[in-house]
Order: sequence, then C-alpha cells, then structure tokens
Amino acid sequence: MVKRTVQSATPLARFITDRLCELGLKQVDFCRQTGFDQGLLSKLQSGVITTVNLESALRLADGLRVSPAQILSMLGKEDAHHLLKKLYGNNVCAQCASETATPEPVQSITVAAQQAFILGRDMTPVLVMLRHLSTTRRATAETTTERASPQRTFVK
Repeated sequence: MVKRTVQSATPLARFITDRLCELGLKQVDFCRQTGFDQGLLSKLQSGVITTVNLESALRLADGLRVSPAQILSMLGKEDAHHLLKKLYGNNVCAQCASETATPEPVQSITVAAQQAFILGRDMTPVLVMLRHLSTTRRATAETTTERASPQRTFVK
C-alpha cells in the first residue's frame, strides 16, 4: 500500500484557485492566454510547490490581473517587490502606478526636518532653500527671444 501525503492548501494555492474562478478561467485557458507553464500552475494550485522564481511570480500576477505585491507577499518575497519599485518606480504595474510612493530622498529630508524641529532648530533657511529649488522657472517668450537674438540698432 502506497502512502500519499495530502498537501494542505497554501494561501497562494487558494488565491490562484479563487482568482481563476473569479476570472472564469480554467488552468488550460489561463496558460494559453498568458504563456504560463501549466505544470507549474498545477503544482502551485495543489501545494506541491510553494515558491517560484521572480519571472514566474510576475507572469502569474499579470495573468491573474493582480498587483505583483499580492503574489510576492504570498511567496514571502516582499523585498523583491520593494526592489522592483525602487528600480522602476510605480511603473511596475497599473496598481502600483496609482499608489503614491515617497522617494527615499524626500523621506530622508522629512526625517531630518522632524529631528531638527524636535531639537528646536530654526527651519527658515531650509524652507527658503526648498522653496527656491521647487519654484518653477518660466522664461517669458520675450525674455527667451531677447536672449536668443539681441536686437541691434543700426544708425543710417
């Protein structure tokens, strides 16, 4: 008699099954449409394997029409999503594009400003500098024309 161990459904396995059902897709249809390996999908759904490489995770997220963060977090690879966002900004996926991510330099400035404020330091010079850096400089059409071709006066 052969003993088989029954794999418990992982959160990822349940998520994939539920999402395919929501999309009205069978494994074979999903794999045809996305190019995802059907054997791999089957093993993920049955819990035989519990992790995949980054490319497969991104393909799975794309095919299931969910954020890569959802798939990567179920795989325990949150760091991979943070790295992707760091490298590519919010262009990782449509859902990421709608998120507001504060760039690291802005976060550093915020932390430093809070620390200086707590220490009772005068923030005026910093504010003046930041306002200067953030001011949009617009040259008027006249100024641009004058700089490009200064008018010369000719005496007859």
